[in-house]
Amino acid sequence: MTALRLAGLLGILLVPHPLSAQDESRPKEEVRKTLDRILASPEYEGELPKPNASETFWGWIGKQIGKLFRAMTTLGEAAPAVFWTILIVCLIVLAAIFVHGGVILVRTLRASRGGAGAGAPKGYRFEDAEALFERARAAAAQGQFTEAVRLCHRAALMGLNRRGVIRFQESLTSGDYSGQLRAHHDERSLFLALTGIYEPAFFGKAATGGPEYDESLRLARRLAQGAVPA
Repeated sequence: MTALRLAGLLGILLVPHPLSAQDESRPKEEVRKTLDRILASPEYEGELPKPNASETFWGWIGKQIGKLFRAMTTLGEAAPAVFWTILIVCLIVLAAIFVHGGVILVRTLRASRGGAGAGAPKGYRFEDAEALFERARAAAAQGQFTEAVRLCHRAALMGLNRRGVIRFQESLTSGDYSGQLRAHHDERSLFLALTGIYEPAFFGKAATGGPEYDESLRLARRLAQGAVPA
């Protein structure tokens, strides 16, 4: 609309009026001044506003949301439906972020309690994979198969970290490690199989026995020692 209005003004100023023979053409200097005044007005300002270096990211987000809600006022009867749709989507996204953070926090706390339990030496998270396998065998001998599976899973992580395939961190989840293994297809396949036993047993309280432990031990040894399929 602004461009059409500007074109109309230019047409009025530059095209002589044939309706009156006595209408003299305007001096060029006057026409130039008139055009300069029109183009300098805020209505025809074409430059983008300069970014404000002092404005925070959240301030910018708030400003954009404000613009969005102001724009919705022009929708008439559809405005309430659009408003509630946007609000519900924002609440769902926010809830998903909090749930994901809560899951990571719970898993970190449980893994920390499991790693720093009775008899665990200081700096247990850096313990050698073979020492973890020994503890897994001891736990299985006592019928503690869930703990044995957990120790096998941890031994696999320690071995992968020692091999330089992943970077071990206490706060990461199995999904995070699976992402690190994207470029290592064989290790990733073995790790997913191991996680398929470990997570239902440790987090889902699934029934765990000798067969689950034996398979976990086999998978974990191949991951820790680098014995992956050709």
